[in-house]
Amino acid sequence: DVRIEKDGKTLVVIDTAGVRKKGKMANDIEFYSNVRATKSVKRADVVWFLIDATEPVSQPDKVLARLIADEYKTCIIVVNKWDLAKDVAATGDYEEYLTKMLPSLKYAPISFTTATVGKNVQSTLDLSAELFKQATTEIGTGRLNKAFEIIRSERSGVRRSSAKLPRIYYVTQVATNPVTFMMFVNDPGLFDDNYRRFIAGRLRELLPIPEVPIRILARPKTERREHSKD
Repeated sequence: DVRIEKDGKTLVVIDTAGVRKKGKMANDIEFYSNVRATKSVKRADVVWFLIDATEPVSQPDKVLARLIADEYKTCIIVVNKWDLAKDVAATGDYEEYLTKMLPSLKYAPISFTTATVGKNVQSTLDLSAELFKQATTEIGTGRLNKAFEIIRSERSGVRRSSAKLPRIYYVTQVATNPVTFMMFVNDPGLFDDNYRRFIAGRLRELLPIPEVPIRILARPKTERREHSKD
């Protein structure tokens, strides 16, 4: 680990060996470097996911991206060696390419860098601080439920084959980093992964957390029962 002092704050940088393509994983050292990278992802508050602009996105890259998403990690996709690729593709085209190849990280901002000369490294550090701020944001219950009212109104016209429709009664935030919301609903089983991804995407648009992962949990709303005395 490397400690960096910036703006009166201490940042701990966890450096790992790059994840190699399977064909290059020739010995135990490479295997353990991949294990270490996986452990580092789980430790990190903000992951810098380095992509070599001169090479296509590999299968190990996709696996690591899925791990980052499954761990609900705040992430910056850092495209390095951009000076060697910028004449081949525009930044917008390359962003579309990464979204297609790494769909699980579509929430993550992309930073184009040239590490050898330090280009955009400082701005990426600044972005890390901004993302950490987003990931530790606490949303007031009133504001949160207003956002869910908008989402409910947008989904009200959707009809399912099942007679039972998903219903959200109220929502509260239960954690930060990752930002985690608990929905109290009629039946958690009606809120599949696609529905939860839709909710998370809309919340990024409606709340000041546009570039961080959002975990959506659901539990049944239990009615209070009054017990009469005999």
